[in-house]
Amino acid sequence: MKQKLSSGAQKVAAAAKARPAETRWSLIGAAVGAVLGLLVGGVGIAAMGGAAGVPAAVILALVGGIVGNRYGISKDRPIL
Repeated sequence: MKQKLSSGAQKVAAAAKARPAETRWSLIGAAVGAVLGLLVGGVGIAAMGGAAGVPAAVILALVGGIVGNRYGISKDRPIL
């Protein structure tokens, strides 16, 4: 188990070093989304007769991470 965690951490570190802009902008987007979500509060989700409250910070952190990832990918691509 310890070996699997160690090898997984090494793979993640290698991927982050191979794509630095993608990693940086993904983290920046997630952080900005989380901060904006903390300012908003919560979001209610209702479907099929039930409802649940979800912190907006979680939703906006995911959306911000995805947007930041897409921007970072465009920065990491070589210009042809």
